[in-house]
Amino acid sequence: ADFRHAPFRYDGGCVYFHAALMKSILITGCSSGIGYATAKQLQQLGWRVFASCRQPADVARLQAEGLECLLLDVTDSAHIAAALAHIEAASGGTLDALFCNAGYGQTGAVEDIPRPALREQYETNVFGAWECIVAAMRLFRRQGHGRVLVNSSILGFAAMPWRGAY
Repeated sequence: ADFRHAPFRYDGGCVYFHAALMKSILITGCSSGIGYATAKQLQQLGWRVFASCRQPADVARLQAEGLECLLLDVTDSAHIAAALAHIEAASGGTLDALFCNAGYGQTGAVEDIPRPALREQYETNVFGAWECIVAAMRLFRRQGHGRVLVNSSILGFAAMPWRGAY
């Protein structure tokens, strides 16, 4: 079999992967929506997907669906460190991409959203993504390559009523 030009080949009902060419990605926020759909699609395309969710029930559900899924709450530094350590051990020290998808918006008039709620949102959407990027960059620099993708929302470009906190 010639695996030089593709991470996998299909042969009569079997898929053969070439580990050296298979791309790998860590995706945060995979319990639903864009993270979930991206994890499933990339897995179908032959990527080694390290999906992640912050709720153990969601991790178990994705694992039952055949995804390699980790417990990762991006607001918890210990979770981030453990996830990257797991990926390094499981992959032989390689990761090709990080997709920072975990995040949320909250509805309400600007004057009705208390400061602690806004801080919590920033912990997930900004500081959590930042810390994941910093952790992945250590690995990317060691291996000499890596790509970071950060998901956002249309609300970064267009204002909408009751979404001022975003």
